[in-house]
Amino acid sequence: MSGRTADLHLHTTLSDGTDSPQRVVELAKQAGLSALAITDHDTTQALPIAEPLARREGLELIPGIEMSASAGGAEVHLLGLFIDPAHGPFRRHLEQQQARRERRVHEMVRQLARVGVAISAEEVLRLSGEGTAGRPHVARVLVSRGYVSSIPEAFERYIGEGKPGFVPGSPIDPSGIIRLILDAGGVPVLAHPVFLKNDPLIDRFARDGLAGLEVYHSSHTPEAVERYEGIARRLHLLMTGGSDYHGDSKEGVSIGAMKVPYGLVEELKRWQATSKR
Repeated sequence: MSGRTADLHLHTTLSDGTDSPQRVVELAKQAGLSALAITDHDTTQALPIAEPLARREGLELIPGIEMSASAGGAEVHLLGLFIDPAHGPFRRHLEQQQARRERRVHEMVRQLARVGVAISAEEVLRLSGEGTAGRPHVARVLVSRGYVSSIPEAFERYIGEGKPGFVPGSPIDPSGIIRLILDAGGVPVLAHPVFLKNDPLIDRFARDGLAGLEVYHSSHTPEAVERYEGIARRLHLLMTGGSDYHGDSKEGVSIGAMKVPYGLVEELKRWQATSKR
C-alpha cells in the first residue's frame, strides 16, 4: 500500500532518550507511521516492553539497536536492524558494553574534574537508571548543576569529541560490531554518516560487511543526503533513515521528523532473507 512510512532510528529511556518505550510507540502512532525501529544504545531492553503496545496499535516494531565502535580515533555508530536480541554472543557483548559504559562515566567525571567541573558518577548513573548510561546523561547533570544552560552547550564545551570530558564509547573496531550484528541475523547500517566526518571510511566498512547507510537523518542537509545517496549507490548499500529521536534530550526533533517510505523496510527484509551469513 502506498503512503506507508517508517522511522528507523528512535531512542527511549532505556538508553539516552527521555520517553518510555510505550510513549515512543504512542508518538509513532500519532505521527502516522506504519513501522518504527527502537534503536537504543547498546541495549535491547525496550523491545519486549514496546512490542505488545505496538502490536495492539497495528504498528510494526522492528527490533533494533545502536552500537558503538571506534575507527581512526573517531567514534562510529552502527545500527543493527532486524536483530535477534536473544543471540548468545550478541547478548554477551551487550553485557560487556554496559560495564564499559559505566567505566566510561567514571572516566568522564575524572576528566571533567581536571578542568574544574565537579559532578559525580553516581549522579549520572542514577539518572540513567536501569538503562544504558551515555553522554546525554552527563549533559543533563551538567545542566542541572549549572555548568551549562543546555544539553547542546554541554557537548560543545565539555563532552563532544575533542572536548575535555570526551571519552570514546567503545574501543572495538567497526568490523567487529558489523560481524556481531550479522551473526545476530541483523542488517548492519552506518548511522548518521555526517557525524563521522570521514566519508572514505565508508568504503572500508562496506568491505567489512556493512549493508546499509543512514542516508536520511534529521541532521543531514539536502546536500548531505544527495552525497550519501551517491555513496550508497556506488557501494551498493541499502538506504535507511530516521529522526534519531531522543525526546527532550535532543531539541527540535520529533518522531517522524525524518520518515522514509516503507519500501525501504521491504528492501531491508529482502537483504536479510537473501544474504549469506
